Amino acid sequence: MSRLKGCTIEPLSPEACEQILGWVAGGAQMPESHDGLRWLLAHCYDGVTWGKRENSHWRLSSTSFPDLCPIVSKDNLLEMRLFGEEGEIMIWRSEKGFLGRRLADQQEQIDEAIRPEDEIRILLGDRLVPDLPNPRDGFSRVATAGGTQQAVPVECTKDDFCGGRWPLCLTVRHYFEENPETGAVRVAATRLVNVFKVDVSRRCTDAS
Repeated sequence: MSRLKGCTIEPLSPEACEQILGWVAGGAQMPESHDGLRWLLAHCYDGVTWGKRENSHWRLSSTSFPDLCPIVSKDNLLEMRLFGEEGEIMIWRSEKGFLGRRLADQQEQIDEAIRPEDEIRILLGDRLVPDLPNPRDGFSRVATAGGTQQAVPVECTKDDFCGGRWPLCLTVRHYFEENPETGAVRVAATRLVNVFKVDVSRRCTDAS
């Protein structure tokens, strides 16, 4: 296990990665010490799948929108992140099979220059996809004007996208380290924290 200011990083064995993949697929019990994980983001050969945890199991967008989101499996997974407020598990495909790491936040006194910092990123989607049940099972199928789509683990309405706004957001946390010789600070690790939507409907109502 290695340490950065504000977090610990532990490598995962191929066997542990296989166990986590089995848990996500619904064929295994939740591994110990994974209670803080709430969201899932998987990049596969044939698309992107989001997920949300319900008790000890995962609900995936591939079940709600199977024509859009691929089933997460050992055959097609490239990279997967399970994340929440307290930490993240990341698994990725390598030439030797699946590798992974667990990153967990640590509460400690940290100098301001290397204190972990959150960044809010805007997710793809400025409209709900029409002419189908949407949202479905807690997932919303959203799109851009160019037709790119994804199914996010957040329930949205048409009002959330009023005025062409992009209300879906992802919180990313950066961890820093400082070169003891030069004092230069760099990002040493990054993880996902939260998925949410900004309430823009009230702003639209106020503007009208």
